[in-house]
Amino acid sequence: MLKIRLIISTSIILLFAAFQCIAYSAVDKIYHPYVETNTWEVETRAISELDNELAANLSVYRLGIGKDITDNLFVEFYAIGNKDNSHTIDIKAYEIEVLYQHTEQGEHWADVGFLFEIEQKKENSEWEGNFAVLIEKEFGKWSATLNLHQQYVFINDQKHKWEFKQAFQYRYRYTPTLEPGIEVYIDQNDVFVGVILLGGNKLGHSKINWEIGLQQAISNTEEKTILRMLLEWEF
Repeated sequence: MLKIRLIISTSIILLFAAFQCIAYSAVDKIYHPYVETNTWEVETRAISELDNELAANLSVYRLGIGKDITDNLFVEFYAIGNKDNSHTIDIKAYEIEVLYQHTEQGEHWADVGFLFEIEQKKENSEWEGNFAVLIEKEFGKWSATLNLHQQYVFINDQKHKWEFKQAFQYRYRYTPTLEPGIEVYIDQNDVFVGVILLGGNKLGHSKINWEIGLQQAISNTEEKTILRMLLEWEF
């Protein structure tokens, strides 16, 4: 058993070290390998690039609604949009997302889940398929989460390519309403490192979860700071 744990630990460390050489689109969301049962979920998130004056230009929005199908399967539908110069949001794509919880929490040395996504863009008939392995491990009040994505992009049966993305979050579960941490995201051009605050508040039989983080590109000479926000209602 100890040998198996050492092999798993070494594999995770090696995968994290490989961050700098593989990835696709960068800052998005850290997924956890757990399914909330008997729950509906409404989620909205935004990704913003900040200019030198720290004025946010909120450019990418997601609005999703999801529901658990079984004890270990969760399905969510998204509409994805961009805000144009007229300050309206134009829907650019639709996505379906399936989360499968492979292990029970605390059953093994680390918790494992799988994520499947299919996205269809409206304008150029571009489709994207994504598969991710989700790994999470608790160390006392600390939690480490690793997302390993592999994406396939195809446009009108003419353009095909594989792309990769990794994301890592290490957070301190200070209280259920406040969990600070750090995050790392990678794409083909940048490595992003930053801080995150997240938490949840119960409202009767429902719950509001929120996340806000700042990520800084550190892999090129161009300064780029990304603000990401998430608001989630479980009921």
